[in-house]
Amino acid sequence: MNEAAYREAEAELWASCGLHPAEQVIPLPRIGSRVRVQEIGDGDPVLFIHGGPNAGSTWAPILPHFPGFRCLLVDRPGTGLSEPLPLGPDTVVEFAKRFVGDVLDGLGIDAAHVVASSLGGHLALRSAAAEPHRFRRMVQMACPALVPGDRLPPFMKLMRIGLVRRFLDLLPPNDRANRSILRQIGHGASLDAGRIPQGFLDWYLSLARHTDTMRNDGDMIGWLTRPGTMSRVRLTEELLATVKTPTLFIWGSDDSFSAAKTSPGSSCRRCPTPGW
Repeated sequence: MNEAAYREAEAELWASCGLHPAEQVIPLPRIGSRVRVQEIGDGDPVLFIHGGPNAGSTWAPILPHFPGFRCLLVDRPGTGLSEPLPLGPDTVVEFAKRFVGDVLDGLGIDAAHVVASSLGGHLALRSAAAEPHRFRRMVQMACPALVPGDRLPPFMKLMRIGLVRRFLDLLPPNDRANRSILRQIGHGASLDAGRIPQGFLDWYLSLARHTDTMRNDGDMIGWLTRPGTMSRVRLTEELLATVKTPTLFIWGSDDSFSAAKTSPGSSCRRCPTPGW
């Protein structure tokens, strides 16, 4: 961990967006970990929960479009500048159920809107099923992790193999590998068109080089996607049907995690709850 180098790259990303967040480290009382939360703006609170391997500042480029909201960006445990969380089937399920509520408790907030992606989407859905009173509205950006019918891109399949993960940990992170990850999760067209800012790419490389995110999230992904574990932690259609939070799905046609390809304007065939 080289926190100073990471903070420098992160500050440059925020500056490129014309924003300068405040930050705090909060306890997660029931989970027993501490996480960093960055904050921008005033108004109704919106909690942003990122996927993996990633960290809270991944949302920075879209935040200039959120005037009138108090935007709260959490680094999930083990990512960015947050403490890691021990792995285990019961640990992960209970952590997911409590995550949103614990973050809001740490911030002194009763309820918030939630914007979540991928693994963050999994946490948000499980939290919404367990503690619906903490949610106002929810946006799920792309396919939530471990829902019925999802699939894994190649680099995540490799994460299932412990020796491969340890070997990858020994390799120095580089821009080419990071761009490959972005392509595998569906951002190839955006890369080719230059729609992903250089400040974001520099920050993402620093995240890999200067924090423990890739190792921690690699272990999390590898552990969660093992066949024996997936069956225990996967979101079932029965559980998803209990989520009553008004939810908008923004699901791109290039989403590599979704086995259900949809055309623009069509409904998502994998959403089991009417009205989502």
